[in-house]
Amino acid sequence: MSPFRMNSITNLLRMQMPKGALLHAHLEATVDALTLLKLGLEHDNMCIRVPGQITPAHLSRVLPQFGAQPVTGEREYMKASTITDIGYVPESWVSARRAREEWPAAMGGPEGFDAWVVKSMVINPEEAYGTHNTTRKIWVKFVGAFSVIYVSAFFLF
Repeated sequence: MSPFRMNSITNLLRMQMPKGALLHAHLEATVDALTLLKLGLEHDNMCIRVPGQITPAHLSRVLPQFGAQPVTGEREYMKASTITDIGYVPESWVSARRAREEWPAAMGGPEGFDAWVVKSMVINPEEAYGTHNTTRKIWVKFVGAFSVIYVSAFFLF
């Protein structure tokens, strides 16, 4: 006898669950996003880059990319314009700690930076059941979130 009967209570419940109960865990996604960010900010060489200068008008549409840069040599990432400066060179690495420290007050200061980064790493219930309520939409968010998490998690752990 098959363990799945199409009309069983278990199967009917499973079908109502997100992803049809295809449950599994990605280790790097099991770490609290704010904890991961704080651990990364402890390292001078944990850097961030974005496609262009960040402004309040498009902040919610920009995904940061994190990467560990060499701790020797010129360390240009310590001198470069931060991601909110008009002089920021698109896709250039900047110290994540400096980006946070110099995050404009108009965008919430350092706490606004934290909120932006954490939001890029998390799929919240409003997104899962509201704005990203189709398979395609949630996968776009999922892939974006993991692009932010991946390097940070594996650098730190």
